[in-house]
Amino acid sequence: MPAGALVTLLTIGALAVPARAATPPALVLAAEATPAALPASGATVTVTGRVANATRCWLEVLSRQSFPVVFSRDPRSCTSGHFQARVTIGPNPTPVPRTVALALVASNAASGYQGRFYVRLQASPPALVLAAEATPAALPASGATVTVTGRVANATRCWLEVLSRQSFPVVFSRDPRSCTSGHFQARVTIGPNPTPLPRTVALALVASNAASGYQGRFYVRLQPGATSASPVPPATPLAPSAAQLVEEDSSNWSGYVAVGGPFSAVRGTFRVPTSVGGPYGSQVSEWVGLDGTGSGDPSLIQAGVSEAPEQANPYRFSVRPWWEVLPSAETPINGLDVRAGDQVSVTIWQVGPQAWEVNLTDTTTGQSFTSPPEHYSGPGLSADWIVEAATQCSYECQPSMLASFSPAVSFSALGMAGAPQTSLDEVAMVQGFRQVSTPSELAPGGFSVSYTGWGRATRAEG
Repeated sequence: MPAGALVTLLTIGALAVPARAATPPALVLAAEATPAALPASGATVTVTGRVANATRCWLEVLSRQSFPVVFSRDPRSCTSGHFQARVTIGPNPTPVPRTVALALVASNAASGYQGRFYVRLQASPPALVLAAEATPAALPASGATVTVTGRVANATRCWLEVLSRQSFPVVFSRDPRSCTSGHFQARVTIGPNPTPLPRTVALALVASNAASGYQGRFYVRLQPGATSASPVPPATPLAPSAAQLVEEDSSNWSGYVAVGGPFSAVRGTFRVPTSVGGPYGSQVSEWVGLDGTGSGDPSLIQAGVSEAPEQANPYRFSVRPWWEVLPSAETPINGLDVRAGDQVSVTIWQVGPQAWEVNLTDTTTGQSFTSPPEHYSGPGLSADWIVEAATQCSYECQPSMLASFSPAVSFSALGMAGAPQTSLDEVAMVQGFRQVSTPSELAPGGFSVSYTGWGRATRAEG
């Protein structure tokens, strides 16, 4: 090129480099389990899914449960857009339906996406006792061995329990055994009955599975023993003209009290009311006993039945038999299934120096309880047939509000043994300046106590 020549450089243009395209997000288009509803026993389901833009897919369980959910957690290729796996679920050990939440996860190098789906398990059916009985169901006083048979449903294990308390042996195997066949059989040896009263042994066949248990009760009755070291003394019937009648008021008692003695036995029969109502904390009891009337003497031996409003109970109130020797707290008689409307008989008698026995018998069902000899040193100067509002104690002791009851509680077969009575007290219950529980006149057949509520004036008010 000649010297001095002009050189011109032209920039034709910059070299263009195309930008890299963004990776589309991984997506789960569909995910489901087939079947989506399982019985309580569980099963294996097939999981299918459709995905897009995904290279790897896998399953995750999202819910928490007490039963197994088994599947492969290893990621696998799903570039084809399809996913399939198998999941084994259950069984459900609970009495409520359960839902297992799972997720199909799809991912690529740039993103991941989760698609949820669900499998529902039915509730485990409850264990049931369809029938339970002892053969024979009635025994002589000498006792015998009975055969217990039962039919159950949805149960894996069954066993026997004794519910009542008695002073004679009840011998059987307490080991649970398989009852998946729906049948149960065992042998129970009972007796002999050492008491002069008929006795009822309450037993239960218990059926269970992983979710629940159920108790089917049945009973074996023993005749009275021919001889006894603690016979019940003969009781003189309480007569309306036997003593001078005295009318009294009480904040927690209503009924009749025979004063005199000392008495060596007391007896009486009453019927449990069929309707009980009132606010929380109210209560009513029917009982037969000795003592408890003297302000300077806290002695009292008694047995009876209490009822209290209870909304959770199917009958809207509870019924509970018990016995008590003050100053000890009352002892519930758990083996007796006393119900509203049942007739209950109570006998309390002395068997030795400061030793007494208590019997409470549901004469409607034949169930019976007799305590072992109990220490009692009270004077026995009154015999009592009472409807009561129990005393509640926290910082101080005061009677509870009397629960309303109907029909009137009828007392019959009244009697006591020992020295003659000197007077007879007719006691009405007064709460809040109102007579809330009133006994009828005493007749040869007994008397009744009626709920008279808050609208009835006391004697003092005329």
